[in-house]
Amino acid sequence: MPTAPPRGRIRRALAGAAAASVVLGLVAPTAAHAASPQPDQRIGRVPTVPGGATRTAAPADSTVLDLGVTLRPRDPGALEDFVTAVSTPGSPLYHQYLRTGEFAGRFGAAPADVAAVTAELTAAGLRPGAVEDDGLTIPVEATVAQARKAFATDFAGYALADGSAAFSNTEAPKVSGRAAAKVLGVTGLNSLAGAVSMSRPSGRVIEQPRQAPATERQLKPSYVGGQPFVCSGIKDQLTKAGLRPMIDYNTPDTLTLNTYQQAFGNGGAGATVAILALEEFDDRAIAGYQSCLGTSTNVSRVKVDGGPTQPPGADVGVETALDIETVIGLAPNADVLVYQPADASIRELNSGLRRIVTDNRAQTVSISWGLCEPYVDSASEQAQNLILQQAAAQGQSVFAASGDSGSTGCTDDHGRPQSGLAVSFPASQPYLTAVGGTSVSDPYNTPTESVWNTPGGGAGGGGVSAVWSVDGATGYQSGFSGQGYANLCNAAAGRACRQVPDVSALADPNQGYLTLTHADSTTLYWDLMGGTSFSAPLWAAMTAHANADPKCAAAGPLGFLNPQLYKLGSTPGLYDPVTGNNVVSASGYTGPLYQAGTGYDLATGLGTPRADKLFAQLCAKLPGSPAGAFNAVVPTRLLDTRGGAPLAAYGETAVQIAGSAGIPANGVTSVVLNVTVTDPTTDGHLTVYPSGGARPSTSNLNWTAGRTVPNLVTVPVGPDGKVRFYNGAWGQAQLIVDVQGYYGTAGGSTYLPSGPTRALDTRSSGGALAAYATRTVTSGQLGAPSGTKAVVLNVTATDTRTDGHLTAYPSGTTLPSTSNLNWTAGRTVANQVIVPLGADGSISVNNGSWGSAQVIVDVFGFLGANGGASFHSTTPQRLFDSRVGQGTNSWPFGADEIRALNLDGDGRLAKAKAVVLNVTVTNPRVDGHLTLYPSGQSAPDTSNLNWSAGQTVPNMVTVPVGPDGRVMIKNGSWSFTDVIVDVFGYYS
Repeated sequence: MPTAPPRGRIRRALAGAAAASVVLGLVAPTAAHAASPQPDQRIGRVPTVPGGATRTAAPADSTVLDLGVTLRPRDPGALEDFVTAVSTPGSPLYHQYLRTGEFAGRFGAAPADVAAVTAELTAAGLRPGAVEDDGLTIPVEATVAQARKAFATDFAGYALADGSAAFSNTEAPKVSGRAAAKVLGVTGLNSLAGAVSMSRPSGRVIEQPRQAPATERQLKPSYVGGQPFVCSGIKDQLTKAGLRPMIDYNTPDTLTLNTYQQAFGNGGAGATVAILALEEFDDRAIAGYQSCLGTSTNVSRVKVDGGPTQPPGADVGVETALDIETVIGLAPNADVLVYQPADASIRELNSGLRRIVTDNRAQTVSISWGLCEPYVDSASEQAQNLILQQAAAQGQSVFAASGDSGSTGCTDDHGRPQSGLAVSFPASQPYLTAVGGTSVSDPYNTPTESVWNTPGGGAGGGGVSAVWSVDGATGYQSGFSGQGYANLCNAAAGRACRQVPDVSALADPNQGYLTLTHADSTTLYWDLMGGTSFSAPLWAAMTAHANADPKCAAAGPLGFLNPQLYKLGSTPGLYDPVTGNNVVSASGYTGPLYQAGTGYDLATGLGTPRADKLFAQLCAKLPGSPAGAFNAVVPTRLLDTRGGAPLAAYGETAVQIAGSAGIPANGVTSVVLNVTVTDPTTDGHLTVYPSGGARPSTSNLNWTAGRTVPNLVTVPVGPDGKVRFYNGAWGQAQLIVDVQGYYGTAGGSTYLPSGPTRALDTRSSGGALAAYATRTVTSGQLGAPSGTKAVVLNVTATDTRTDGHLTAYPSGTTLPSTSNLNWTAGRTVANQVIVPLGADGSISVNNGSWGSAQVIVDVFGFLGANGGASFHSTTPQRLFDSRVGQGTNSWPFGADEIRALNLDGDGRLAKAKAVVLNVTVTNPRVDGHLTLYPSGQSAPDTSNLNWSAGQTVPNMVTVPVGPDGRVMIKNGSWSFTDVIVDVFGYYS
């Protein structure tokens, strides 16, 4: 049965009348948006008093209430139009998402409105706080007495049927005419409803004695970068209990390899999933599950309003364990953020969801908690709708369980189903994807699915919202009407009630997901878990997996899925269950609603995923990032921490790009920086990313303690014109940042791939470059075609006699004060360099040290040449990691070994003229070099990375793509080394 942690002052209702229709959706503003201020307006409606409740004494006047005043957006119609455009394939704004922090300034309430409402609240004797980061929510603290006076409503106490106490306002809150047009609702005035878990345990608990860590996995993990499998110990116990995989229970491999058909790929590397958890969970359970699978998924808590206080146990933390372990099993390389509000009240549910959205750290969100839609007050419905519109505007995919009570989605305070047709909140919200439930038949052959409906054990939620409507002509559900649809929301002409679910997945607990729910000092407790609270994180994990796939990574996250899914309609990527219904006979309902059938239905929605086919279709429809052409600037130093404080351990700093050093204030898509780390006190890495965006899990520079490491970095510029630098080390480091140029939408040079070819090698021609000497590399040596303005090089310094640096610059110009390579004596250092050509078509190379050095210059392309390609940035994603077998074998490169880097099949990267990669060599046994080159040709006599034994060395590499969409990697050493490849952009 569903479980719920303490809800503080919040209790759920027993029954309720149908809520008033709210005309909101993916199109026009509602009539309420145009309302004129009137004196003393009451906002919203009085909450429904639960059936069976008895009135008791009112709450004490001194009782403290945590309220929230939700403000109207400054232009509700513009917000809805933007969300529609950014989420709908074919729109010019499709996938042009808002970045973190942009929403409030663009769509939040006008500052004058915030100030006016705050002043009204203060004048009424309340204590308003600062407006939340969404620009729409003012937190307010008040006593019952103060709220009674301020909002002209009395309060009543109630004893609910389950013996718990609740309170509620007796009238809708009244606000002054000066504030009425600015306020959408007031939350926190009642405690009649709270969320419950949508999980359904099978009750077949398997108790496994805890073993010493050395033997718990029998010394050999099954996960080494590929599909994880559960450990033999628990599988043996399941077999002894007579339980069969896929028939009686499911594990990550049975779902991804068989039923839902999602190839492992990179396992979600680079993606982040947020889980809304209204309870605490057991760390020992998560650790035990990861030990069994051999995974090391990063799982982090984010406490909201202090977080929950009740400790986990047999009944607390089960839902959250299911959610976390579903993501770990299906996307083990993703990061998991568990957002934990203080309790299960609707206010805290919204508070947690708001934090997920304003943080904007996760591209995918899973919600497994909810309640019957009629039990929710209108102010909370409206507040959550705005939160979800912000999520869609930012490109976040939100999935919510549709409920486990079938078509009659309400239960009484004892958990007994009620007979009225109803859907669940928040699944009925129009700006998220509602996930229903199925059962699977014939799993060993060709799996077929039907509506999950277990007598006495629950059924997948679905039906028609009594609150929300969408545009009947242009909304995403236009043309889709499930059998049994009725206008339960009293939708106006031209509109239709919101229908749920949108999609479905396995939810039958009799085929449940193997979950380690909790643990104690001696025992691990496993259960087979179902319910739509398994279906929702399953979809979230698969979507995160797709977001991390190179096909999607080249164009950004999938975002709000509904408009894309409904445009696909009938597709091989969605299995259409056509049998079964979600009628729960125990509710007393005797009608036939709702039945599965061909096409969309109100029991399983559009269907269940066949993930590889589905997400390949969705990714193929994504627009590319804006095209940019290269513009060189005079190399300029933007940051040098050696003149002040170093970058602290795990610290960040931002550098202004737009409007600096000859870079325009507008029209800049990406910037090209030469970044150097020096004097690091520990091993570490640096990540460079656009301000306002989520920090990726990739790196741009890697170093060992004491080393000086340079690297060229091409990174998008944030909406505020800044780029951020994160020190991923537990020790400080000095940071130097020089700008070389930028990509913009106006003017500039395009890229013509070439080579790679060697233009200069002082070891075989001309001798070492002497101290402070300059050498010219001529146009003929470079092989620059007519019209070339700049050249893309890989420059290497070796046999360095002293510490020093090297600068490449246009011949005939003054030597700049910046550098391209920095080294310590005896080190071999390589770096990619983009250098404008001098008036004679040549470049100069200067040795800025007091000792000689050998210099090697390899050409990888030209900028400004005729027939060139434009640059497109991508979401940084890991394509290849020989340490864990991602995109390759799970062992190091051997001596002189060549491997293929597969890009994205027939996607944008494979079809590109060239790709921009960050390549890192680590754990090299001996000195050596690495060469990348297009497939279809022999390995050239050039290099991209050079290293000494034991070093970790990164370098940016721009390399042409071969005719079969691949790039080759050759280890030019006579022993083993590991190689890591991240993609940052492409030319097309």
